[in-house]
Amino acid sequence: MARKKQTYEQALERLEKITELIEDESTTLEEAVKLYKEGANLSLFCSEGLIKMEQEISVLKKNLDGSFSLERFETAEEADYDE
Repeated sequence: MARKKQTYEQALERLEKITELIEDESTTLEEAVKLYKEGANLSLFCSEGLIKMEQEISVLKKNLDGSFSLERFETAEEADYDE
């Protein structure tokens, strides 16, 4: 059976649930390790998704002459790095 493609939001929800389960004292060490591995994979999925989304975003800026231009979205980390 084909696996349904997971969305960013679904992965984030599952990460939150995994965090709750790991913090639950009734979770065994073996279960916690399995959950940790799943969480690490989901974290990577979310991180890659955010990077891809940032690359797709453009910002509409108004120029001094009144015209508009599209510029690449710059993250806070990139702005700090440029200074």
